[in-house]
Amino acid sequence: MNESESIISPPPAVADSAPNVTLLVKKGQTEGVRIPCRRVVTLIGSRSGVRVNLQHEKVAPVHLAIVNDGTKVFAVDMLSPAGTLLNGLRMQHEQLNDGDRIEIHHFEFMVEIRQPPRNGHGDVHPFDLEPAPQAVALEHMSSGRVLQPNREVCVIGRRNGCDVVINDNQVSRAHALLLSYFERPAVMDLLTAGGTLVNGKPVGFHMLADEDVLTLGEAEFRVRLVESRVARAARNDPSPGVHAGRSDPLDMNVGVRGAPPIALRPVDKAPDLIDIQSTEQSQRWRVAEDLDKLEKAGRKK
Repeated sequence: MNESESIISPPPAVADSAPNVTLLVKKGQTEGVRIPCRRVVTLIGSRSGVRVNLQHEKVAPVHLAIVNDGTKVFAVDMLSPAGTLLNGLRMQHEQLNDGDRIEIHHFEFMVEIRQPPRNGHGDVHPFDLEPAPQAVALEHMSSGRVLQPNREVCVIGRRNGCDVVINDNQVSRAHALLLSYFERPAVMDLLTAGGTLVNGKPVGFHMLADEDVLTLGEAEFRVRLVESRVARAARNDPSPGVHAGRSDPLDMNVGVRGAPPIALRPVDKAPDLIDIQSTEQSQRWRVAEDLDKLEKAGRKK
C-alpha cells in the first residue's frame, strides 16, 4: 500500500472465549489443509495481504470476509462479481454454523466452528471495564444526517449494493467494514489504496470510540455511541443519551446539532436515506448524490 502500512494495526486475535473457527479446504490445490481463522476478521481474495489467497481471475481482490464478533461468526461477500455460495446458495451476509460449505468459484471450504469451553477458564471478555454501547451511529458531518446500521457487519464502499454507498472515486468499490467485537464497534480497511482514517490517521483495524471522526475519501462521519440500559444504569443516569457525556442526546428517532429530526426506525419514514433490499431482507444505507451535492456546494462557497 504505502509507507504507513507497517504501522497500521491488523485485526486482533480473538479472545479464548470467542468461537474457534477453521476453514478446511475441500476443493483446491491444498485439499485437506486446515486454515485457522484466529483473528476477528479473516479476508479471502486474490490480492496480497489477505489471509486466504485464491489465485484465479474469477476471485475478487478482496472477495469474502469471515468475521468473528466474539459470540457469532459471519461470512460477508464484498459484492464480488462472481459471488460466493453458502451451502449451494448465493449469499451476501450470513451467520455461519459448524459444517457449512463455502464455495468461491472452483474453491470450496468446510467451516469448522468450535465453541469455547464453559468451565470458567480463559479470558471471559476482553472489554469488561465498562458496559458496552447498544448501538453505533454515524453522523455525516457535512449534512448532520445520522445513519444507523441494521446488520452485524456493514460494507462501506462505492459499489451500488454496499450497506453504505459513497459516490466518491477516492473510495474503493468495497472500502471498509463496520463491525462489532464483543459489542464494541470497530472499523476495518479492506486493504485499499486510499485508506481509511480515524481522527486523521490511517488505520487497518481500529476499535471506535464516541466522537471519533471516520474519513473515507472526502466523506467524514462522526461516531455516535448510543448507551444501552445497562450502561446508563451503571452510571445511575436513567435518561437516554450518548456515551462519553455528550450534552445533545441521541435517541432512536432524534436528529442532532439542530438538524431536522431523522427517523432511524421505522425505515419507511426516511425513504431518501435508507433503502430496503427485499431479496436480502436487510437494510442498506445510502450516502448518495444528495450528500455529494451538499459537500460540493459547501466547497464552492
